[in-house]
Amino acid sequence: MSRHFPALRGIAILLVIINHSVTLGLQFARNQEITVPPWQKFILISIKELGIFAVPLFLFLAASYFVYAAQGKNLKSMFRLIPNNLMYIALPYLIWSLLYYLLEYVLFNKQQTIIGYAKSLIVGYPNNFVPLLFFFTLLAPFLIWISRKAAWLVFLLFLSYQSFLVVLLRPDIFGEIIPNWADIFALPIIRLPIALWGIFYPLGILYGLNSEDFKKQIGKLSTFVFVITLLMFGLAVSTQLGFISFPIIEIITPLFGLLGLLVINRDQIPFARFFERLGKRSYGLYLINLMIINILYFLLIAIGFKQILSFQILIVIVVGAITLFLPLLFMEGVEKKAGRLSYRVLFG
Repeated sequence: MSRHFPALRGIAILLVIINHSVTLGLQFARNQEITVPPWQKFILISIKELGIFAVPLFLFLAASYFVYAAQGKNLKSMFRLIPNNLMYIALPYLIWSLLYYLLEYVLFNKQQTIIGYAKSLIVGYPNNFVPLLFFFTLLAPFLIWISRKAAWLVFLLFLSYQSFLVVLLRPDIFGEIIPNWADIFALPIIRLPIALWGIFYPLGILYGLNSEDFKKQIGKLSTFVFVITLLMFGLAVSTQLGFISFPIIEIITPLFGLLGLLVINRDQIPFARFFERLGKRSYGLYLINLMIINILYFLLIAIGFKQILSFQILIVIVVGAITLFLPLLFMEGVEKKAGRLSYRVLFG
């Protein structure tokens, strides 16, 4: 496992918070009929788009950590790691998802039936990354076992399946080249998350098992990978701004960006210790951040300051900072006073 991975996990959660702060800020402004100057939208959407790297990075790192934990273990021993891992994914997810649904009811009068809430939990609303993480964690021992025998097989299988899902789910782009009956091969619940991020957990397994060869080969192409990532990211931003239409670029770009991150050193990451601190709390921050952001924007409007939503850049900085540091300090306090077990039940 590379020394800079804990810091990368912290960077990933920062990108999530920035993305959500911008997205919800613009949404609240639109709902309140507040005009945001175009130049601010241009800057914010460009920054927001960095969020496309976050979930792929989380999945990749989760796989790499599991490979590290599974070193020297056979298939049966690896499966013994699963119950504990799944419990500390599921319990915090259940707690914070239910609190989010309560928040939606109190602040926005949004309610569902019991069956509706159950469906929301199953499909991962509002945290659609979690069911995919659950799925891959459940399969991880089997995927690692296969990858030890045929290094690229799992990655190529998921690459093919993700490509199939992208074509299947986006007939507006590719036309109806896949017959309707093929829909039976699209896994329920996680078909969209796999279409977006399906290759990144298998890629993390591949890297975890072959890290030195990986870094050596990518290192030779690092300049090329960096340039391609910049060009693709520019296309992704241009698509979001409406200059061009290339929607699947957001699926392709993170792969090159992630490969580029594999060859950097910890010493090259600014504020590495701070990002490592964030990385330790990344799952809890992921589950909590939407609640904090919604509360902050709601309060801003409730106390009569909705006009300030036109200053979106300033608001995003303030909202993002509060969303980052308030739960971070809270989680650190919980671990210090209640102990590690209580912390893991609440935050993973």
